[in-house]
This record gives sequence, C-alpha cells and structure tokens, in this order.
Amino acid sequence: MPAQCDDGNAMSMDSLALLRLLHLADSALAIGGAAHSFGLETLAEEALLAPQTLEEFLRVHLQESGRLEAVYVGLAWKGRDPRTLSQELSARKPARESREASVKLGRRFAELVNGILQQPLLESDLHYCVAFGTAGAALAIPLESVVLAYLNQSIVGLISACQRLMPLGQSSANTILWNLKPAILDTCSASCSEEMACFSPCLELASMRHPLLETRLFIS
Repeated sequence: MPAQCDDGNAMSMDSLALLRLLHLADSALAIGGAAHSFGLETLAEEALLAPQTLEEFLRVHLQESGRLEAVYVGLAWKGRDPRTLSQELSARKPARESREASVKLGRRFAELVNGILQQPLLESDLHYCVAFGTAGAALAIPLESVVLAYLNQSIVGLISACQRLMPLGQSSANTILWNLKPAILDTCSASCSEEMACFSPCLELASMRHPLLETRLFIS
C-alpha cells in the first residue's frame, strides 16, 4: 500500500466534504478545461502519440508533471503563500501556452469557488493546482483526498482531449483511466516528500510548437 502523507490524514472526510470534493473535481466543472490539451494536440498531429501508446505516455506524465503539480497542491493545502507558490510554478513551466493555460484554469476556478461561497476565498491569477489545494484546505477536505482528486481529474481531462484528437473510443478511454489508478496513487504518495523535479521536454516542446499548427481544436 502506498505511503500516506502525514499532514491532514488524521482528519476524516465527512459526507458533505466528500460531496464538495466531487463537485470541485468534476471534469465537467465550468472552468474551461475542455479547451486545453497542454501540448497533446501537437503530438497527435505529428503522429508522436497514438491510442496504443497513450496509457504509457500518461503514466510517465504522472511521474513527472503530475508529481510536480501534486506537490504544489499539497504545499497550498498546508498554508504556503499561494501567490509565491504560483510564481515558483510559473518558473518551472517553460512552455508559455501551458503556463498560461494553467493560470487561466486557476483564475476561472477561483471565480467559481468565490462565487459559490460568496466570499473572496481564493486569489485570482493562481495556477490551477495551487488554487485547488487552497480550496481543499479551506473546505476541510483531507490532504490526500485533495491530491488524489486533482490528479484524477487532470488525467480525465487529458484523456478527454485525446478522444477528440485520435480514434479513441469510450471503452478504451475508460480502460486507460482505470489502469492508471495505481499510478495516480503512486504519484500522490511520491508527492508527500515535497521533492520537486520535472523533466518532460517532449510535452513542453510540443506545447511550444502548438501555435504553429495550421488548424487547432485547442487553445493550448
């Protein structure tokens, strides 16, 4: 069984907290996530990514970019200054399109949460993972649950993008997501150490090349 993060896991999640987490982690949440592929569109267009290689690609993605963002979810949950965290994460995202997409999603997420709660809980212009972690802590949702929910919805979003970019049916997409559950758990566990290292040149370069595509379905 994967190791658990120490902070917050003594806290049990009640039914209301669970419902709130399911709401915030819904891939259909109206924050604009469906408009972004984070470089996957470039890889699909250049035939560097196909349905038969997608599962392994996303498994590696979780180990790299997924772990990096999971660490920032955790740091935000633990009360680190969210604006400072977002500035740090921006420096770790060399591709402009993906960096701006992350902030746009964070801004929309903050606006939605602040509107629901009718109070300025979240600052604007935060990266999505930082805003998500901050909201999870404010709503008294346990750390591990927040990180797992964030990772799961991010993979759901990427798989959904791939369904529009390549011949990937519903059954295959759901099988890939199911098979990646242990990798999501492993990534959550690894993020507890707060060690940050990310080397994903393929996707970063693909994101940089995205504006050069002749036709595009996605903003990023």
